[in-house]
Amino acid sequence: MAWSNPQASRNELEATVRPLPTSPVMLFMLYDPTRRAPASEGDFLGIISLGCATENMWLMASSLGIGFHIVSSFGAGSIGKEVKSILGVPDSLKIVYAIRLGYPVSNSEYVRVRREVGIFTHYNQFGNKGLK
Repeated sequence: MAWSNPQASRNELEATVRPLPTSPVMLFMLYDPTRRAPASEGDFLGIISLGCATENMWLMASSLGIGFHIVSSFGAGSIGKEVKSILGVPDSLKIVYAIRLGYPVSNSEYVRVRREVGIFTHYNQFGNKGLK
């Protein structure tokens, strides 16, 4: 794939996927579904723990002025398989997401988009979108 080839031209990259802006560090968050606490089969506490660890890293990075960007596209499908192959990640582990770290550039071409809270907020029961 062109995104994994450092010699690929910009046209080749744009023809395959939208390339990520460069960053000095890319962390890959891995999850081992076989390493569970006793009697915890079927739960997702490991994923919650991964989220807690990620939040702590995010807070520390922010306090140091380091940009923190979660990239979910590396965890699934053919991209996930290729990244696992490149990095030598064992089949038993799953790439949950990647994290780009670096000092932000003020003239970034990316716009942060946030959903309005009312889109995903429900009152007293699911489906009740507003107070009456």
